[in-house]
Amino acid sequence: MSSTSALSASFNDFLFATVCEERNDMPLTVVSALARLDLDPWTEAAELARMPPEGAARRLAALLAGVVGNPPTATAARLVALLPNPAKADVSFRGRMARTMTAPSVRALRILCMILMASLAVSVLVGNLAPRAGAPHPASARAPAAAPR
Repeated sequence: MSSTSALSASFNDFLFATVCEERNDMPLTVVSALARLDLDPWTEAAELARMPPEGAARRLAALLAGVVGNPPTATAARLVALLPNPAKADVSFRGRMARTMTAPSVRALRILCMILMASLAVSVLVGNLAPRAGAPHPASARAPAAAPR
């Protein structure tokens, strides 16, 4: 399982929980509410998971107020209780990057950079060796032109 799916799975209960029913009797989920606020739901969930529950509930209530008006504090507290415990789930950016950037992928990135630099060097060398448009041919520049008779 990749680190992104592991991270996503740890927040599923929170992100896909129902905030409220909308006018069309469709449930509004946390992921939808945060996306409507132009926030990355997984990043916001990770931030909330790092906070003390009371502070996270206040922040979530303030965020949800931008989508559903005045959400009850109990709703925000109920939703925050669904977040993973930061001690059990590594929700830090460094933890995600450490799992994402494994040694083989770093090595592959270095090899790719070296290939790109080598191809750039070759193209510069070939460009310097090729005659330029409009420049006199080297053989005609050295030989004097014959005088017309």
